[in-house]
Amino acid sequence: MFHKTVWKSCLVHEGRLYNQTHVYYYNILMLNLIKQIIKIKYKFLYIYISFFLLFISLFSFLFIYQSTKNENIELKVIDEKNSMAPSFTSTTLTGDKYILDFNNQKPTIITFWASWCPPCREELPILENIYKENQNIRILGVNMDSNIDDAKSFVNQFNISFNSVVDKEFITISYGVSKIPETFLINKDGKIKYRISGKLTSEKLNTLIKNLN
Repeated sequence: MFHKTVWKSCLVHEGRLYNQTHVYYYNILMLNLIKQIIKIKYKFLYIYISFFLLFISLFSFLFIYQSTKNENIELKVIDEKNSMAPSFTSTTLTGDKYILDFNNQKPTIITFWASWCPPCREELPILENIYKENQNIRILGVNMDSNIDDAKSFVNQFNISFNSVVDKEFITISYGVSKIPETFLINKDGKIKYRISGKLTSEKLNTLIKNLN
């Protein structure tokens, strides 16, 4: 009877006998070890996430700081041979679908802006005047506000009638924008002819538009 009980309560592994109590505690030990390994991995994961969030916060701060100080015009003429403007599909501030392509044979002005950017607040009314005076120019804004209501309030306050889209499709990345305002003047063939960083004047913009065709 004793031998039967012993054999029932024992396991054989690699020629050695382990009773069920030993196996139980062995399993508990392994589970605790696995938990500790998982905790260590999660600690490293938390560290990686923290550094990533810190990087994003620093980048956002520098982006906003550069945008608020970006008042000097940096006129950059781009070689038309290798400067096709990227097309994209996005959503306007009013929620409508907007497809940007270059099949309408019109020169295009794209400006990247935000309601919290002081130079943008001066530049968009200038673009609005050009939009009303020149029907042969297509103007599109790409808004960088995190809160779309702020952008809508800005548009209503300054009576901006040309379309602005929300940057949900990484438009800034495809155009290489790192600060605002940044404005692209694109000819009717869809090639970027001018790229302007900083606040534009009406006189300078009109001069550039004459050379777009």
